[in-house]
Amino acid sequence: MIAVISIIAFIVLVFFGKLANGGIPLLTGLVAMAVFGYFDQRYKRLSFTFWVFAFLAAAMYYPFLFTDWGFNTAVLVIPMLQLIMFGMGTKLSLSDFRKEMQQPRGIIAGTVMAFTFMPILALLVTKVFHFSPEIAVGIILIGACPGGASSNVMAFLARGNIALSVSVTTITTLLAPFITPLIMKVLANELIEVSFLKMMFSSFNLIIVPISAGLLCNNILYGKAEWLKQNSNIVLLGLVFIAAMLCSIFLDFPDAMAVLKPGLILGFALSAVVSFTKVIVKMLNGPDNWMDRILPAVSMISILLFVTIVVALNRDKLLEVGLLLVGASAMLNLTGFIFGYWGSRTFGLSVRDSRTLSIEVALKNGGLGMGLALEALGSANAALAPIVFGKWMNISGSAIANYWRDKPAGEEETES
Repeated sequence: MIAVISIIAFIVLVFFGKLANGGIPLLTGLVAMAVFGYFDQRYKRLSFTFWVFAFLAAAMYYPFLFTDWGFNTAVLVIPMLQLIMFGMGTKLSLSDFRKEMQQPRGIIAGTVMAFTFMPILALLVTKVFHFSPEIAVGIILIGACPGGASSNVMAFLARGNIALSVSVTTITTLLAPFITPLIMKVLANELIEVSFLKMMFSSFNLIIVPISAGLLCNNILYGKAEWLKQNSNIVLLGLVFIAAMLCSIFLDFPDAMAVLKPGLILGFALSAVVSFTKVIVKMLNGPDNWMDRILPAVSMISILLFVTIVVALNRDKLLEVGLLLVGASAMLNLTGFIFGYWGSRTFGLSVRDSRTLSIEVALKNGGLGMGLALEALGSANAALAPIVFGKWMNISGSAIANYWRDKPAGEEETES
């Protein structure tokens, strides 16, 4: 009831031209809906989405809350993204993908389409909307990014091929440090200077380093090797990570590789924390899956923080081009769904797999796009497109997933 009243009050204010006064009722309504999701299982999966929108609304109405905490909050954006990628790494296991790798047609099709259809479509969208160079670069960048974790969630909701979705997300993510900079150099270099090496190393810093740390921690926690069962060995391993972290702090990196330094420091620090925590939890007879319980909350907080901070820092520019960016995002996302589906059918894939890859192609890693815009391109304006696209794709992805969920894929649903 609180949510309904608050949203109605916001709509009334907008109707009478008082949008600037709508912050409190809009926030109240969104927070009420987010809280309601915790108590009603039917809407539980939407709860986090409402939290995201609530924080975005707060960033738009009260940006000062997120831009100065005694320091420039922009320094938190990259570490938050790295934490999310670290969490992804802890979930990866090659054994999960053996079946898909034995019949790789779907993986190859999804990977090719993700790095061809979407960048080209993004370039065409920029021509339609005539954006300024930095905004246009941001749109091309989101098209050149790999799929995001949200595509795996939407594939699950759509009753798609989860293993295929996760496989394509993983492979495109691991290829991104090489392919995304190349695409940007070819398609966007005329709009803004793109350094292939800088973007490649930035991609390594944002993707490979934290994911590798996550994989390493997964093995430390759940590996079957006998030496991993001895507390003394794990403590020694933690000390090695601390030594490596200190070396990363005090060693001078070559200019081209200096961007890797923060990622290595964070990766070694997280690995040390996980090692020592494993020993402590074991001594206290705690649960073996303690990290699986903690990481979802850490990831959600990280997502909220880095998206909210970037929006708050770029609030004025977002107000200027917001509606046009929504239109551009909708166009890019919709054409991604269409080309992803029919491209998959052209590859001879089943309806179920084609739906899966349609979602995989259309839904991108907006967080990575923001990170690369800020770190590799040094452009806050270029980060706006990934922000808007990221929010739009969650809405459209949820809609198409729920639509397909109730539309059986016929006899092909049991394939692959």
